[in-house]
Amino acid sequence: MNKDPQSATLAIVKWRQLLGDEYVVTDHEPLKLASTATFATSATVIAILKPERDLVAAAVAVAAEFNIPLYTISSGKNWGYGSRVPSTKDSVLLDLGRLNEISGYDPEHHLVTVGAGVTQRQLAEFLVAQGGMDWMDCTGSHPDCSIVGNTVERGFGHTPYGEHANFIGAMEVLLADGRIIKTGFGRFDGAKASGMYKWGLGPALDQLFLQSNLGIVLSITLWLMPKPEQFVAFYLSAPNESALEQIVAALVPLKRSGVITSLPHIANAYRVLGGMQQYPWPMFSNHPAQFPLQGDVLSQLKRQWQVGTWNVSGALYGTKEQVANARKQVRRALRTVKGARLNFISDSLLRFIEIFQKPIAFITRMDIPGMLKVLRPVHNMMKGQPSAQFLTSSYWRMKTAPDGRFDMDKDNVGLIWSAFVAPADAKNARQLMDIVDTVLPQFGFEPAVTLTLLNERCIDAVVSISFDRTASAPDGKSWDELALQCRDKLYQAMFSHGFYPYRTDVGKMAEMVHCGDPQYLQVLADLKHALDPQGIFAPGRYIASASEKFTASVSN
Repeated sequence: MNKDPQSATLAIVKWRQLLGDEYVVTDHEPLKLASTATFATSATVIAILKPERDLVAAAVAVAAEFNIPLYTISSGKNWGYGSRVPSTKDSVLLDLGRLNEISGYDPEHHLVTVGAGVTQRQLAEFLVAQGGMDWMDCTGSHPDCSIVGNTVERGFGHTPYGEHANFIGAMEVLLADGRIIKTGFGRFDGAKASGMYKWGLGPALDQLFLQSNLGIVLSITLWLMPKPEQFVAFYLSAPNESALEQIVAALVPLKRSGVITSLPHIANAYRVLGGMQQYPWPMFSNHPAQFPLQGDVLSQLKRQWQVGTWNVSGALYGTKEQVANARKQVRRALRTVKGARLNFISDSLLRFIEIFQKPIAFITRMDIPGMLKVLRPVHNMMKGQPSAQFLTSSYWRMKTAPDGRFDMDKDNVGLIWSAFVAPADAKNARQLMDIVDTVLPQFGFEPAVTLTLLNERCIDAVVSISFDRTASAPDGKSWDELALQCRDKLYQAMFSHGFYPYRTDVGKMAEMVHCGDPQYLQVLADLKHALDPQGIFAPGRYIASASEKFTASVSN
């Protein structure tokens, strides 16, 4: 790439002429924040462009003219994976936040088209305004996160439409040379099934633009979930560590048979407690804090919040008859989990608990108001309503509570997400946890994990490395340094057992683009050369340069 500062200066002048001064950001503080993530990074941002839709191609043309790398973002809230930080130094951010149009809503066929800047909040509110007969699937991240940004990273949520990449009906993609293509039947004029039959005719190109740097996704057509006749959430809490195998063994057959269509989440105590409160700093006012938290203090918090060693959340959707039958089968299957407590929560039951929370709290001696702060957002999320509540878990190690903005980069929150995929069975679930339980405590981190049944055949373990970037670790070490060492050790251990990530953070990109079969890597590089010969789009992001030579590379 062009490293001539003069070229960047000339390009910025052209971008200002094209977009207007207010849409070309070059001030020090915004660029510094854009170069900051929730963990230590080294890449820098030299400008931020905020084009309207009709000027995106022209902005890309200027980057090509001066050979300046562009790194595309939508909301920039890719926390735990790199936020807005680019994959290479001295890049320009192409912020697509202004591409926030919602169009083509088709309630009969349950479709909608969203621009790259449309957020979870926008679409959820739009669907409610349209009558609420269609639901979206949302994640536990911020309501103002981009739907397209999450989908192209193959993000997932909770409902039957939880594997987001599976519910793309069509895409609109800008290529490096300025061409805009529509995938599927979108390439045919007047095609009535456009967006409904995603493959179209001939080779389907959609997958090329997920987790890649081959083009810029301007919009996607989403398949929406029709509002079911009946919805009931279920929650299970199990006290024993060995319950993990029993839970997985019970849930997988239910998922494979279609009894459970949602994506059940299985979270350990550390993961759940982070959503209930922060690290119990007051309990260590007279002696050094404990890293990781364990023993009597951990047990006390679990009792206080009625949190199990393992905790399951899921939901049942369908007709009244279907949900009633599924409820019976779920209850029967989860009876095998020793000592577990299973609850089914309908909309009406949750409203009853909210109305009578004070007498219920008095009778049960439980913090019902505190629990409702988490229960209501979880319940709504499984109905397609996003909430920022779940981001509180990322502030676990911080000394002060979040103020509601949840600007993690600005708040110096330390967070690295690592997500590894395994076959959906008890043996592999236990092996994943054994690795996490071994690695994270070595570096002073609580092994906070959520395992999700992505589908009937695989399970994903999302591991949270949480810390305070401003605090000193024991012996005066840096938590930032320890977090990166922990992440690298975790990757090595997972690789050695055959577990690989479904997505990766910006700090691991340089390694992962060289990992695996060299012939496969070379084909990716060939595609990069064909579609983006100058390498303008996000160099090093998931796909290496065409000029690189690959040899067999798997880290152990």
